[in-house]
Amino acid sequence: MQDLHNHGGTPAVMKYLLEAGLLHGDCLTVTGKTIAENLEHVPSLDFTKQKIIRPLSNPIKETGHLRILYGNLAEKGSVAKITGKEGEKFSGKARVFDGEKDLIKGIENGRVQHGDVIVIRHEGPKAHRECRKC
Repeated sequence: MQDLHNHGGTPAVMKYLLEAGLLHGDCLTVTGKTIAENLEHVPSLDFTKQKIIRPLSNPIKETGHLRILYGNLAEKGSVAKITGKEGEKFSGKARVFDGEKDLIKGIENGRVQHGDVIVIRHEGPKAHRECRKC
């Protein structure tokens, strides 16, 4: 985060997205000004002088980190967060747990092995309002 801040932070990224046509600059903000007006004095990113914020034309990875999965475990679909280290495909065992406490028991009793995919049901904003990760 410090590196991002040192190169202009969120305002610099927003200015770049605005210049790329990916933000509506005419949207009014809580300042009473538009996004474009708020970013007017923010310098444009210089990709030759820093390597922290990358241009859209040169991403670290061409696809995002969220995937929608379908299959016998989630016939209506599910969301998976992929870091990029896993590769594009997985074939192996999935261990399904009914909540985090059930998962902890499974780890403690050896039910989870190296290389298994862990599926935790009943987590997320629809499952309960107090979801810590939501």
